[in-house]
Amino acid sequence: MSDHFTWRTAAKIAWRESRSSAVKFSFVILAVAVGVGSLTGVRGFSTAFNHMLLKEARTLMAADITARVFVMPTEKQQAAIDNLKSMGVRETQITETLTMASSPKSNIPILVSVKAVDPQLYPFYGQPKFDPALPIREVLTADQVAIPADVMLRLNVEVGDTLRIGGQDFRVGAQLITEPDRMAGSLNIGPRLMISREGLERTGLLSAGSRAAQRYLFQLGPAAPQVDLVRQTLTETFPDAQIIDFRETHPIVSRGLNRSTMFLSLVSLIALIIGAVGVATAMHSHLQQKLDSIAIMKCLGARSFQIIRIYLIQTLGLGLAGGLLGIAFGAGVQAIFPVMISRYFNVPPAFVWDIPSIFQGLLAGVFSTLLFTLPPLLSIRDIRPNLILRRAMSDARPTWQERLRKSRTAALTAGLILAGMGGLAAWLAGGKPEDALRLGGYFVAGIVISLIALAIVASVLLRIIRMILRNNAFRFPSALRHGMANLDRPGNQARTILLSLGLGVMFTLTIFLVQRSMLQEMASNAPPGMPNVFLIDIQPTQTDEVIQLLHQQKGIEKEAELIPSVAARPITANGTPVEDIIGEGPGRRFRQTRGVTWSIKPPENLEILQGRWWSAEDKGLVSIAEEASRLLKLDVGSSLVFEVAGIQFPVTVAAIHRAEAVRVGSASEFIFTPEALKDFPVIYYGALRVQANEIPYLQKAMYEKFPAITVINVADVIQTIQEVVDQISLVVRFISAFAILAGIIILASSVAGTRFRRIREVVILKTLGGTRQKISRIFSAEFLILGATAGIMGSLLAVGFSNAVLISFFEGRWQVDWLAVLVSIMGTALLANVAGWAASTRILSQKPLEILRSE
Repeated sequence: MSDHFTWRTAAKIAWRESRSSAVKFSFVILAVAVGVGSLTGVRGFSTAFNHMLLKEARTLMAADITARVFVMPTEKQQAAIDNLKSMGVRETQITETLTMASSPKSNIPILVSVKAVDPQLYPFYGQPKFDPALPIREVLTADQVAIPADVMLRLNVEVGDTLRIGGQDFRVGAQLITEPDRMAGSLNIGPRLMISREGLERTGLLSAGSRAAQRYLFQLGPAAPQVDLVRQTLTETFPDAQIIDFRETHPIVSRGLNRSTMFLSLVSLIALIIGAVGVATAMHSHLQQKLDSIAIMKCLGARSFQIIRIYLIQTLGLGLAGGLLGIAFGAGVQAIFPVMISRYFNVPPAFVWDIPSIFQGLLAGVFSTLLFTLPPLLSIRDIRPNLILRRAMSDARPTWQERLRKSRTAALTAGLILAGMGGLAAWLAGGKPEDALRLGGYFVAGIVISLIALAIVASVLLRIIRMILRNNAFRFPSALRHGMANLDRPGNQARTILLSLGLGVMFTLTIFLVQRSMLQEMASNAPPGMPNVFLIDIQPTQTDEVIQLLHQQKGIEKEAELIPSVAARPITANGTPVEDIIGEGPGRRFRQTRGVTWSIKPPENLEILQGRWWSAEDKGLVSIAEEASRLLKLDVGSSLVFEVAGIQFPVTVAAIHRAEAVRVGSASEFIFTPEALKDFPVIYYGALRVQANEIPYLQKAMYEKFPAITVINVADVIQTIQEVVDQISLVVRFISAFAILAGIIILASSVAGTRFRRIREVVILKTLGGTRQKISRIFSAEFLILGATAGIMGSLLAVGFSNAVLISFFEGRWQVDWLAVLVSIMGTALLANVAGWAASTRILSQKPLEILRSE
C-alpha cells in the first residue's frame, strides 16, 4: 500500500472524510473565517484610508500646502508670505482658539472651539456644508456665524437667533454640517463654531502673547513656483511649524492610523488564534473517531507520515476555506469601520480589494491553523495497529523512555507554536525588525500568561463542579445534575471551550473596564488642592480685577493663582542647534514654540533635583524640568539660547526640577528669572479649585465682566475625552468581540464533534423514559454552565487585569464594576446556550429504534 500512497491518494481520502464530517468542519471553517475576516478588514480599511488620504489630500487640507504654528507671524515671516503671494501663491489664514459663548435663551455660557476663516478665500478645495445650503460668503460675515447642532441644542438657539461671543452679539447664519479640513484642524475642547476673521477681530479674543493654533493654507497658481521650492521656503520661514503638502498624508493622522492598525491587527490575531485552537480541537476529536481507520491503514502497510498527509491536507483545506470565507467576511468589517469613525472625517474611504492585506490574512489563517494542529497530527505516530485487538483491554503504563520522548515532542511542539505566534505577531506589527520582534515577544508572553491563568481557573471551577456532584449534601434538579455531569463526558472539550470563550470575554471586558474606570477616575473628585477650573488668556491689565472678582465668588476652596506665560522656543543648547540634539525622538516638541514662565520663588509641588534656586538679584537664569534636561542633554551650568517674537537671548541653567503637574506654574518645563522675560508679550493663565455646584455661577460672572477670558471646567474636558475614548473603545470592542464569536463557534463545533456520543446519550435517556423536554433541559443546563463559567472566568481575569493596568500605569484605585461583570456572565451564558442549541437541534430528533438497530 505504501508504494501507491501518494499525495493525490491522500487528498482523495481527505476529501471523502471531510464530506462525511461537513457539519462539524463547517463550524471550524467559520471560526477561522472570523479571525481572518477581522484581520483583513482592519488592514484593508487602513490601506483604503491611506489611499483616501492621498487621493483627497487637497480636499482634506483645503489647500496644496499647509503650515501649522501656535503663535502669530513675526514681521519677517509675514514678509516671506507676502513674497510668495507676489509669485502666484494664494494664501489664507485659519485661527483656532477657545472661548465662551452664550445666548439670551441660556443662562450659563458654554466653552466652544472657534475656527476663524476668511470666507472670500477659504477653502481652496472642497466646500463646507450648511443648513440652509448657502455659500460660505453669505453665512460668515462680520456679525454672523455658523454653529453645529450640538451648540444649538446646548444654547437653545436656532438659525436667526443671537449668540454672544467675546462680549459681542452675532447672528446664527446657518447650521454647520461639515468642513472639508475638519480632520486637519485641532481636536479642541468643546463643540466647534465657524466665524469670519472680521468677526474674530470684533471679539477681541486674540492679543499679543495669546496662544492659538494658526494654520496657513497655500494654493499654487499656474505661474507659482514648484511645490518643493514653496515648501523649502516655508520650512526656512517657519522652522517650528508642521508643514504638509498634498503629496503626503497627514503625519499625525497617518501615525495614529498605523499604530491603530497594528494594535487592532494583534487583537484580530487573538480571534484568529482562538479559531486555530478550534481547528486543533476539531481535528483531535476527528482523529479520535478515526482511530479504527488509522489502525487498519497501518495494518495494511501505511506509514505514519503517509497517514499524516491525509489530515495535513484536511487541516490546510480547513485553513484555506476559512481564510477565503474570512476575506469575504473582512469586506463587511471594512465597510462598517467608516460608520464607526465617521465623525472624524467627511470623505469616506472607497472600498478596495487590497491584495497584500488579503494575502496576509489568508497566510495568517493557514499558518496559525497548521501551527495549532501540530499536536493532534503528530499524535498519529503513536497509534499502534494492535489498537483494535486491545480495544477492550486497559493500556499498559508507558515506560519512562516513552514518557520522556513524548514530553520532548510536546515541548518541541509548544516551542514551535510559540515561536510561530511570535513571528506572526511581529510580521503583522511591521516597523523596525527589533521593535517588531520585541512586540511579538510581548504578545506571546501576554497570550501565554492569559491562557495559563484561564487554564488554572477552568481546572479549579471544573473540579468544584465535580466535588459538588459527588457530595450528596447538595440537592439539585436532575436536569441540572446531568448537565453538570456532561462537562466530564468523554471527548467533551470543556476546557478548550472555556479557554476560548474566557479569553474573548476577558479581552473585551478588560478594554471596557479600563475605559470606564479611567473616565470615572477623572470625573471623580480630584486630590485636595488640585485645580478643577482654568482661566485662559488673561491680559496683564486684567489680573487685579480678575483676582478681585474671584474673591467675591462662592465655593472657592483655594485661592486662585495667576501664572504668566510667554511664547518662546529653544534655539541652541550648549551652542548646538536644538534640531541636531533631539532628532526625531520624543523631544520633537522642542522644535515648536512653547509657553514658558517666570517665578521669584520655587512654585509649590516643585522639587529641586540639581543646582539651586536664584535670589532676587540673580539674572539670566532658568530652571528646567528633568525630562527636558535629559532630552536636550543639559546640566546645571549649561547654556541655552531662546527666541521670543524673533528676538534671541541667552540664559544659564541654574537648576533642574521635578514637578507634580497639578499646578499651572509648576508644570512648566522652563521657569526663568523675572527679568529674563520682562520685555516680551505676556499672557496670564489662572488655576483654582471651586465647588462643583458653584462652577456655573463662576463661569457666568467671569463671562459677564471679562467675555474674552475663557473659563475651562474640567468636566467639559472630560466630556470631550470621553467622546474620543468612546469612539476608540467602540472600535476596539468591535474587533475584540470577534474573539468571543470565535469561542462561541468553537462551542458549536464541539457539540457537532461529539454528535455521535450525544446521540447515544439521547437514545439511552429516551429508552429509559426521558422526554424530549427533559433532555432539552439537560442540554440547556450544560450550555448555560459552560457559558456562565466562561463568563465568570473571563470577568474575574478582566477585573484583575484592568485593575493591574489602572494601578500600575494610571495610579488608580482598585474597583469592581459589578454590573458590567454580571452582564458579561449572563450575556456569555445566553450566547453559549444559543450556539449549543444551534448545533444540537438535529440530535434530539433521532429515533431510539434507528440507533439501536445500528448497534
